[in-house]
Amino acid sequence: MINNIFKNIYYKSKKSKKIFLIEKNITYGEFYETTKQYLNFLKKNLKKKEVVCISSKYSLQMISLIFSCCINGNVITFLNPNSSMREKKHVIKNSGCRIIFYDNSSKIMSLKNAKRLKSFKYKKLKQKNLIFNSSIQLLIYTSGTTSVPKGVMISNNAIFNNIKSIKDNLKLKSSDKTIIFSPPAYAMAISQILTAMDSMCSVVFYNHGLKFPSDLVKKIKSNKITILNLSISSFRIILKYLKKREQFLSPRIVMSGGMKYDLNDYKNFKNTFPKAKLINFYGCTENSPRISHCCLEKKFLYNDIFPVGKPLRNVKIKIKKKNNEEFGKIFVSGKSIMSGYLNLPSLNKEKFANNWFDTGDLGFLKGGQLYILGREDNTFSVGHEKLCPEEVETIIKKKFNISEIVITKKKDPILIWHPICLIQKEKKENVDKSKIENFFQKNFSSFKIPRKILFINKIPRNTYGKIDRKLIEKKVNL
Repeated sequence: MINNIFKNIYYKSKKSKKIFLIEKNITYGEFYETTKQYLNFLKKNLKKKEVVCISSKYSLQMISLIFSCCINGNVITFLNPNSSMREKKHVIKNSGCRIIFYDNSSKIMSLKNAKRLKSFKYKKLKQKNLIFNSSIQLLIYTSGTTSVPKGVMISNNAIFNNIKSIKDNLKLKSSDKTIIFSPPAYAMAISQILTAMDSMCSVVFYNHGLKFPSDLVKKIKSNKITILNLSISSFRIILKYLKKREQFLSPRIVMSGGMKYDLNDYKNFKNTFPKAKLINFYGCTENSPRISHCCLEKKFLYNDIFPVGKPLRNVKIKIKKKNNEEFGKIFVSGKSIMSGYLNLPSLNKEKFANNWFDTGDLGFLKGGQLYILGREDNTFSVGHEKLCPEEVETIIKKKFNISEIVITKKKDPILIWHPICLIQKEKKENVDKSKIENFFQKNFSSFKIPRKILFINKIPRNTYGKIDRKLIEKKVNL
């Protein structure tokens, strides 16, 4: 299916000098020719279904390598630059990759006798070759916060269905310009790349993530980016570098996901991007990666949170509730669902039931819109009651205008667990602890009231930019 994208590029690039990489002034025609060169190399050195591992910053060569692997029928996996050496070694061994392509920016274990392929070095590996289904295209490894990363097997058809659905919903134009700054080891980054290229949009690749927010803002401005992908956390970071909310960022579409919107976030978005259509997405790596979307409007606000939309094409959502609770566990099915976790049959059996995938997220449906409350594995018991941390966090954040807050659990000899509230210190914030305590007493059930409220310098996040709840819990219980 990805071959179709490449064929589309071929036919269109012959007739135009459409720019692919804006800053390098590289055309889609040049991309096509570079891809053909890599394809010739792969045909001579690799069999179909063999795994190729890529560890590289964004470049013309890197994108061409991805496409040539797809056309040659190879499975692609990536090393996350933010992962530990232990996790990188696990990915290489677990995937059974037969060759690693890496550039000078990569920090991987020493590879003897590595050879150069233009801008890449590569190393062939002698290890047990895994037998992959011919449909498998990507092997994306999820976060290894609590264990070693899990390999998510995604088929060519699943990827293609997902990007086509997104493209149709967004109505992308060849005149659009987008910037991609998430590492390619993320399923979302691959989705953004393929969706943009299928519409022959122009692209800026930014290899520093959010390390230099002011520089990222300059890139967005100077290249007149029209399609912007921002998580709420990345938007909050960028917001600090906009001088007095200077209205120089003028995208026509801002896509976001990864966290729940509250009213304050929504207002900040609308103030910063007054002319942009704000699209909220929900997804996971296992769904290639997007599940639902909606264009955010204030009328959708319910219980202080915004929805993540209705299911995309060929995706179904259902909520499995316990007892008479208003919310439940979110299950999805459809053509975009992964083929399973690599070498984890027990987990596959646990996560799939009659072709429905257990996302592990909690939420509810209202008016056809999906609302997310949080992760089931973040939920913990206080006595005989279940506490959903994200529910409490949302209310407190809104009430006291707090940017970062976490409700975590501490061992209790009687209740099993009791809640602890951690609030990140901010210079601009002057939060009265006693007022928060009084608010808890008056507005929450007794089991939801934290035993302590602590102020800390910084709330830790994992390599994927999400709050590292397991690390926080560990530190609290030391």
